[in-house]
Amino acid sequence: MLKIKNLSVNIEEKKLLDKISLEFELGKNYCILWKNWSWKSSLAMTIMGNSKYNIKSGDILLDNKSIKNLSPNERANLWIFLAFQHIPEIPGLKLFEFLRTIYNSKTNQEYSFLQFKKIIEPIFQKLHLDRDFLRRDLNVWFSGWERRKLEVAQIKLLQPKYIILDEIDSWLDVDAFKTVAKLVSEQNKSWNTFIIITHIFNILDYIPIDKVFVLNNGIITKEWDQNLTKEIKEKWFNKN
Repeated sequence: MLKIKNLSVNIEEKKLLDKISLEFELGKNYCILWKNWSWKSSLAMTIMGNSKYNIKSGDILLDNKSIKNLSPNERANLWIFLAFQHIPEIPGLKLFEFLRTIYNSKTNQEYSFLQFKKIIEPIFQKLHLDRDFLRRDLNVWFSGWERRKLEVAQIKLLQPKYIILDEIDSWLDVDAFKTVAKLVSEQNKSWNTFIIITHIFNILDYIPIDKVFVLNNGIITKEWDQNLTKEIKEKWFNKN
């Protein structure tokens, strides 16, 4: 289980999150929602260990062990994955070498170029991604649709247990979103957990949700089970 325990977070002197406590049980899916600028992405970045976000109090626990002092790489190796809202470009880093490096780190093995080629090419083929992408710089001149599909490729490659989706509808038109959402939904397994951060409900049509939290101005203000998601969307959320 991934637990957020009484967590307060600042950037410099600005308070972003205040005494947040959440629990994410493996095998269940969760949604954290509210409108823009409610610091939802700040929670995702804090969970992944972005050093910009300073934990003033509280803890982040994975299987009852604190991870708040671990590096982002160490947290990723504990089966936590974040799909960024704004996916960065990294000129000079080839996509193939990026994927091979993170896979070697995750598996604690050293796969050669040819060994990894046999692993990654079938994933690209299944996602209808051109193999030529593997020779390009990471996300440089990639469309939003291509970047999102590459995140799905990473999920398929790494098989993380806790998958945080931060506004994955960003950069996508309606048709591209539907394609990516269907691909993401195929990764929903009994042994993993999706934590979906959004201010739009569309992704919830593709992934079943067990619990919904409202994060407003850095505070959890509401909590619902899956049966009330439609009511939130149609009656309550749209009026605020």
